[in-house]
Amino acid sequence: MLYLRAVMTDRGPYRYCAHLAIWMALVMLYIFPSLRVNWNSAFGMKWILIRYAVYGFINFHLFYLLVFAAMPLHRRKQHGKAVAAVSGLVIAFCLIKYGVGNIFPDEVLQKAVALIGLKKTYFTFFGYFRLCLQTGLAVTAVAYAYYIFLSWRSSDQKSRLLQKAATDAFRQYERMRFSSVLLLRKLRALETMLQDENKRDKEGVAAILQLSDLLRYMLYDKAAQQEKAPLEKELQYYTTYVQLHNQLFPQQTVQLHIEGDPQGLYIEPLLLQTATEKLLQEQNEAAPVTLRLQIAPDNLALSLPRQGSSQWQRIWAAWKGYQAMYRFKTPLYAEAV
Repeated sequence: MLYLRAVMTDRGPYRYCAHLAIWMALVMLYIFPSLRVNWNSAFGMKWILIRYAVYGFINFHLFYLLVFAAMPLHRRKQHGKAVAAVSGLVIAFCLIKYGVGNIFPDEVLQKAVALIGLKKTYFTFFGYFRLCLQTGLAVTAVAYAYYIFLSWRSSDQKSRLLQKAATDAFRQYERMRFSSVLLLRKLRALETMLQDENKRDKEGVAAILQLSDLLRYMLYDKAAQQEKAPLEKELQYYTTYVQLHNQLFPQQTVQLHIEGDPQGLYIEPLLLQTATEKLLQEQNEAAPVTLRLQIAPDNLALSLPRQGSSQWQRIWAAWKGYQAMYRFKTPLYAEAV
């Protein structure tokens, strides 16, 4: 039952084969010098392979069952069963080793290689059982250390998942906060527009539809809820955002220039609207502005030329290069991972 529980799981066969390959590779690496020395000796090769390779294979199964079948009982607060399972496995494998020793007595149970003409001496059951018990306890110590490592790694993964969930929740909160700020700012401007009877029926209705479409995407669209959204879809609603801004703030119209191909690229949702809102709020002058959106294979840059109020400011801005602009840059992704 313990063997089936450890091996017959979804990841059991792969996990078993991977651990077996690593264990036996370490065993072969350990006995390689002895194999090379005894390469031409049939008795020496048989003695080394049985005592190290075969018994290493047996010890691996003791290690594997301890780690993945017996010790996980501690996790379910079944400490008594865990101790009983560990003790039972160690004793059972001592008996298995003694049984294999009866098949190869000269290589396993013989105390020392007897010289020609001398009588061979063998371990008694209890003498060999004591040696096997010492080996079993050593394997148990290694298994416990490995089990503690796996438990620590598993808890660390859970901590990372919890941290990721907290980050996602904070990101969602930031989006909702930005949406509420955007809504209040646009609603104030929309209220002013609706008070003008000449603009109420045409521009006012169009602005209401654009604002509702934009808020629906921000709050309810599945693409905006993910870590990455298609850049084409983001640009579609970003264009709606710019058009809405031009409707509500005609004294600060935005002319948008897009360079590059957005097809097949992904971006974190709503970054463009957030960055543009900050850029426009930092503009003190009520004058038309030009936004330049540059799409590269791995990043996107949004820039707004800074208008210097004096010749020295223009010279300083030209000398500083990229600092002559309000600039926002974010990475792009080829997959929505």
